[in-house]
This record gives sequence, C-alpha cells and structure tokens, in this order.
Amino acid sequence: MRALLFCMLVLSLPTTAAAGEIQGHIRSAQGAAISGAKITVTNQQEDAHWEAVTGEDGDFTVTGLDPGFYRGSARLGPPGSARADFQFPQAQAQAASAAEERSRNLLLVAEERNPNIFVSRIDLNALRTRLTLIRGAEAQYIPEFRPEQNYFGAEFGFPLQEFEVIRSRPLATGWRGSVFGLHQNSALNARKFFQVGPVAPSRSSRYDLTAGGPMLSPNASLLFQFGQGFTSDLLNDTIQVPLASERTPRSSDPEVNAVIANLLRAYPAELPNLPHISPRVLNANAPRDINSTNSLARLDLKAAEDISFALRYSISDFSEDPAELVVGQKPQTELRTQAAHASVTRTFSAETIGRFGFHFDRTKALLQPTSRFTELLAPLGIASVPNVDLAFEVANIGPGVIFPRRRIQNRFQLYADLSRTLGRHTLKAGWSTSRIQVNDLQSDNSRGTLRFAADSGRSAVENFLLGRPESFTVALGNLLRGFRNWEHFFFVEDQIRLFPSFSLSLGLRYELMTAPTEVNGLTDTGFSADKNNFAPRFGFAWNPRSGSTTVRGAYGISYGTLFPVSYGMTRFNPPATQVIEVFEPDFANLLSGIPQEPEEGGRSALNILNPDLAHPYSHQYTLGIERTLPWASTFRIAYLGMRSFKLFSRGVYNRAHPVPGIPTTTATINQRRPDPRYFAINMIEGNSIAYYDAMQLSFQKRLTHGLTFQASYTFSKNIDIGGDFTNTASVEVPPEVGTSSCELCDRVSDQKAVSLFDTPHALSIRYSYSLPFASRADGWKTALFGGWQISGATIFQSGTTFHPHTGSDAPGFGNVDGQTSDRPNILNPDILGTSPDDPDTSQLIFDRAFFDTNIPPGGRGNIGYNTFRKDGTNNWSFAVGKMFRFAGGRERTLRFRAEFLNLLNHAQFIKPGVQVSIPTFGQITNTVNKGRQVQFSLRLNF
Repeated sequence: MRALLFCMLVLSLPTTAAAGEIQGHIRSAQGAAISGAKITVTNQQEDAHWEAVTGEDGDFTVTGLDPGFYRGSARLGPPGSARADFQFPQAQAQAASAAEERSRNLLLVAEERNPNIFVSRIDLNALRTRLTLIRGAEAQYIPEFRPEQNYFGAEFGFPLQEFEVIRSRPLATGWRGSVFGLHQNSALNARKFFQVGPVAPSRSSRYDLTAGGPMLSPNASLLFQFGQGFTSDLLNDTIQVPLASERTPRSSDPEVNAVIANLLRAYPAELPNLPHISPRVLNANAPRDINSTNSLARLDLKAAEDISFALRYSISDFSEDPAELVVGQKPQTELRTQAAHASVTRTFSAETIGRFGFHFDRTKALLQPTSRFTELLAPLGIASVPNVDLAFEVANIGPGVIFPRRRIQNRFQLYADLSRTLGRHTLKAGWSTSRIQVNDLQSDNSRGTLRFAADSGRSAVENFLLGRPESFTVALGNLLRGFRNWEHFFFVEDQIRLFPSFSLSLGLRYELMTAPTEVNGLTDTGFSADKNNFAPRFGFAWNPRSGSTTVRGAYGISYGTLFPVSYGMTRFNPPATQVIEVFEPDFANLLSGIPQEPEEGGRSALNILNPDLAHPYSHQYTLGIERTLPWASTFRIAYLGMRSFKLFSRGVYNRAHPVPGIPTTTATINQRRPDPRYFAINMIEGNSIAYYDAMQLSFQKRLTHGLTFQASYTFSKNIDIGGDFTNTASVEVPPEVGTSSCELCDRVSDQKAVSLFDTPHALSIRYSYSLPFASRADGWKTALFGGWQISGATIFQSGTTFHPHTGSDAPGFGNVDGQTSDRPNILNPDILGTSPDDPDTSQLIFDRAFFDTNIPPGGRGNIGYNTFRKDGTNNWSFAVGKMFRFAGGRERTLRFRAEFLNLLNHAQFIKPGVQVSIPTFGQITNTVNKGRQVQFSLRLNF
C-alpha cells in the first residue's frame, strides 16, 4: 500500500526557511505523510550530492548548500522500487523571496515600463494597460483545471478569481537571515529614443532584511521580512504643448480670458523642441518621488503530530508624488494593502487530511489631484478645477475624469476542504464563503469635464483659446457609497488512477455572488444574484507504455465576477445624484453657475445594469503532448482554446438622431435625443463573446552542468465583440473600447474583430549558466574566477491592435450623436492590416488623405475595429553575477549581481496618433519602455 501511495505522491517542493538549507515534505496524493523515503539532492556543477530520509511526518532537511538550483530524487524501498524526480527552487533566505530570487536568476523581468504611462493601480487598470498598451497577452498552458480553483483569464496568465489558502511549511532547524540591497543610478542608463539632452538624474534604491528560525520550542518557527524602496528622479516625458502663438487667450470676454490664462499656466514654460516629429511636441523633465515599504511576519506551529498551523501577516505601503510636466496630469497616489491569513491542517489518517483557513484582506487607495492643480483657478475664486479635454491636440489639463478616488475594501473569507484516498480514487470536497465591504468614492466628472474639439471650422486649441467648449459634463450630489455582498463557492472532485499509465480527473464547482446592497440605501444596483453558475471540470493524463511521452487533456468552465467599479456606476443616477451634459455651453457663466446639488426631477444621464446581466463565463480546454528528451530536457506541443460568453461591454443609448426641422449641429444634440427625460443612457451589458485559440511549442532544459534553459513559441488568435475578460464596462474604459460607433448598428458586424491584446506571434527565451572557470581550483583562482553566473531573457512579440478615430463628433468629423468614438471611412483599403511601427514611416501608412471623416448624422464610418498593429516587443535583457563564500559554513555567502534591462536599448514605440483631426495623426511621439537600465544588487546570506 505504501508503495502505491508513493507512486501517487505529491511532492511539496520546499519554500525554504534559510539560506544553505532545503526543507520539504513528501506526501501522498491526498496529503498524507510518507516516512522512510530516501531523498537525494544533487548539484551537478560541483559534482556533489547530499542525502536525507523523511521522518514520521514526511519532512526532510538537507543542510550545507550554496544558493543555486538543485535536482532531487525520492525513493521508497531498495533500488529499483518506486522513485520520483523533481527540481528544487533556488535555496534562499526565506519563503517570500525564494520565488523572486529564482526569477531574478532567470531574469524573467524582460523590460521596465515607461513610467510616463500612468497606471492608477485600482480595479483592472494596471492589467488592461499591461495587456493592451505595453506587451499584449502571453499564452499560459494549463495542464489541469482543478475545481478548487477559478481559472477565469488564466489562459492569458492573469486568473482574476485565483485563491490559494496558506499552507503549512516545514519547521526551521536553525536561525538564518539575509540582507539584500539594489541600486540604480542614471549615470549608467541610456537615453530614451525621443529624449532631448542628456539622461536626467535619477536614483532608485531598495533594501530587504529577512530572518527566520525556530522559536523556543522546536515545534514552532518564525519568519520576518522588512524592505523599503526609494525612487527620486527627473522623469523624462514627451508631450504636446501649445505653440508660442497659442499661449494667449482670444475671447472677447475678459472674464473668460482670465480663466483660460490661468488654465494655460498648467503647461510648462518651455516651448516645443521636437519640430521634426510634430510642431507641438516637447520633451522635458519633471521631478518625481516614489516610496514603498513592505513587511511580513509568519508563524508556523506544529501543535501535535497530526495538527499544524500557519499564520501570516503582511502590510505594504506605496506613495507617489507624480511628475507634472503639465500641472495635474497625474494624481497623487497613496496605497496600502494589508493581509492576515491563517490555516490549520489536520491529518486524520494516512488516507484522510483536512484543512481550514481564514483570510482577511484590506486595500486602501487614495488618488487625488495634486495641490498645484487644485490651485490653478484659486486667484479667480474658483475652488474646483475641471478636467480639460483638448481632443489630443495638446495634453489634457487634469489627471482625468475619475479623480479624486478613495476606496477602502475589506474581504473576510473562510475556507475548508477534506480529501480522502479510497483505492484508486482520491476524493476532495471544499467550500468558501466571503464577505466583501467596499467603501468607495468614485467621483467621475465631479469636478466637471470641459471638452474642446475641432468644430465650426476651428481646431480644438483654437476653440479653447476662444472659450468655446464642445461640451461640459458634471456629476452632482454625494458620490460616496458603501456596498456589501457575499461570495460563496463549493467544489467536489475525484482523481482516479484507472491504470498505472492512465489517470482521470472529474470535478464540479459552484459559485454564487449575492446582489450588492448599499448600506445607507442610497443606490439600488438593479442586479439580482446569478444562481446557476455550475462549472464542471474534466481532465486526463496518459503515459503510453510508461514511456517518455505523456498526453494530457483538460476542459473546464470558469466564471467571472461583477466588479465593484461596474455596479458602482449606478451611484450616478437620480434622485440621489445627477449627471448633466451640456453641448456648446456658455463658457462665460459656466464655472460660476454650476448647481451644487441635484435638481429634483432634473434631466440627467443614466448609468444602469442590464436587467438580464449575469456573470461572464469561459469554456477552457487544453491538449498537450510532452516528451522527455536526453540532456535532462522536455519538449511540449500544446493547444489552448477558450470560448467566453456574456463578457461585459458598455452600450450607449438615447443618442441624438437626425430630426426634421432641427439642424444637425453639436448645439442641438440634447434636443434630438429620443427620450427627452435623459441625456445619454449608459448600460452595462453582458453581450460580448470572445474566442481564443493558440498553438504553443516549448522546450525546457533542467539544470545540468550549470545550464538551465527555457524557450517557447506561441501562435495564436484572439477575437471578441467589443469586450474581453478584463472589461469592467465602466466609463474608465476609453469610449472607443467600450462603445460602438452608432446606436442602431448590428453589434457583431460593427465590433467583431481581433482583440485589443491579440498577439499572434510570441517567442520567449530564458537561460541561466554557471561558468565552469576554476570550478575545481583552490586559492586565488577560485576567488577570482569561480562562482560566476550569467542569465538573460529575450522576448519577441507582435504588437497589439488599434484603429483610428475621427477626433470629433462635430459635423464633418463625426455623426453628431453625442459620442466621440466615431470611426472614419477608409479611402485606401490597401493599408488595412499593416503595422505603422516606425516614426520615420508611420505617416506614409496613416496619411490623412487615406481617411474620410465626413460621417453621415447618426451613421458610422466603414473602417473596422482594431485594423492596425502598433510596434511589437523586441527586448533583450542580461545579468551577470558572482558568488563569494565565507568561512564558518557553506550557507554564509555574498552574491553580487549586475543587471542590464533592455540591454540593446531598443525602443518599443507606442501606437501613432489615431485622431484624424489632429496634427499628430499618424505620428509616433513616445515609447512604452525605458532606455537601457543598469542596476546592481548584493545579497548577504548568513
């Protein structure tokens, strides 16, 4: 029986507690301890091996190791009996940094994002920026869909509903620690592609302190970690600013000129300095400071032979004083995350094990306009500064319509599961229940938004200087809400070993999210609980003739969720609040004449959930063939597929239609709306469908002779109908992403296209090699030439997609229906599908003469969604490091490392200007990555 259990073992790879030491435990498939197993650990670079035997609890410890990669084997009984091979993560000072250090040795960080690309770090903005602007999707092969997990979005590497209960770790046998420091200085960095002048001064430093070891009792161990990061720099950015001739107001009204003059103070005094790119482009620098603090404490306790506890508390703080080339262009950011996790594991017998856990997670976010911005109009006695949208002709004034933003979100979660082995079956069942509290100020347009656009024969900048806005939008009333709801899931599964070479997995998961309620009764979300979310799972693994080839297949359904930012949009509805939209308003009386409270029965925009709204879900399936090759390597060919339904999108209704007798102008938009009680009606819908298919080839060489190597190539296609798995359908999504160009168009014909993060080709190569020089020498040769290691990562990836827009909703530039997401007609279809990815040639593709913006009122242009691709990823990164050993124990080491991110200083360009009506249409003016970055780190293990 024990031999059979060992054949089914689950190897719990160690999350080590100390440098120079590997700890782990051997368990059967359902988690029961296996004692008496012989563990052999090898480091082939040094031609050395270490041995240990598991105790009654299945735990083992191997000491006296240098940090590095190790292979291991476990055998129960004499030679020739059951055996399993595995590879350890790199031995490091503590659990939290082990995965990080292994990643750094393989240099998994391929590049540094250009910090000019603002990420608000709340909701899914960071993820959408990563997928749609910076990199695109990278296919993730999933060999098995277990019902205990939610895999929604996992095929792209970002499972949105992932949950992992904290697990007990082997107890530490002695105190160990480490000190880590990293520093980057601009003196060694390279200029960005569009940078004018030398590299601006900057400094970035980080340190981490860790310590772990046993408490007074050998049945308990502690782990502590504390770290801080400091960045102070002059951030270089490329923006559009007014020309010298555009710095003076032109209105005939002195009061209007005074307001415009104060708003113009937001722009830097420097004039444009890149005329060969575009007449208004300025490259300059502005100061920025970022501070972060992270701390963690963990206790592992073995209360009895069959009961173990794990407790962990962590807290992280992040603050940013943003760079402001244009005053207020980014918000002041303060973030704090706290987490307290606990679990207890009980082994009832060799066949039965149970777990119970409690998680508390708290996120606090404060994002607000900077003081420089809020004081722009103070000399005129105007307290609230609106967001000023200038249709991309010059940089907007203000951080965006969604700020200020304040949120505190608490999540209390209980979890339990029980597993039992019965013959060929390993059964597991579990449940979880969570209480979610969201206290949120979502202040979209609370400061008001002035939009200037090309209209009446004038450019957006000309209309701004004249004080003639195209529209003004403002939200009135109390926008603070407190939402509460419950989330539950239950699952059962059976892992069946039908034959020694064939196993089967069956499972079922059920999820339930209750309708969110507002604690003060201010808002009815209009959402009813979606109660039929059953998610079956199936998988198999077949090893024909117990040879070197394994075939795996898996299928499962995973459900998404309704995001707080989605149902939170309902706060903007009357009578508690009111959203006013005015077209061609009287600017002279606008800012001083805004009502402060909602008008009873007054006209308002609406933000509602579709009555039929349900949770989105995905059918996910994979098929992989793996073959073990010589030289400790493995090759896999795999298919990944996904079909998602009911994905969120935003429909905009009650748009202005042509009406006989009413001129079709911007000023008459509200007169031409079908329902005169409202302005625009924004509806969050679940009518998008997404398709994803990918073929992936991967090769992995495990550590032998100091070399480890990974390479993968993915060919894929990702299609959707105006919405993807990250779409929250809130107004935070740019209008061109979440709305169609006309209200009455057939949705499929209007928006079906490749997705915003479709990346048909992706090649990734990662490697690490310990140089063999003086590996067996002694004395000064070893000190000088031994212990060197190089590593690197190379990524080639297709660019993500985009499409052009008219840039205005005015006659001659759009369909004049109140929405600015119109697409033009294309006059030269030969350019469709091309990639304008070079600043020198992009305007040859995006020639303004190839597009027509004269859209019929209420109609649409004929160009499709996402018909072009921006520049792809072509990035090389490299690192070199050396290990120094000290007397007094093999665990006492010092590792030096130099990293070169974006080694070749390759520019990854943003998409060209996509607004046909602006001067920079078709021009590439910035990059999404930094220039080459050089940084150094030291880690002392003791």
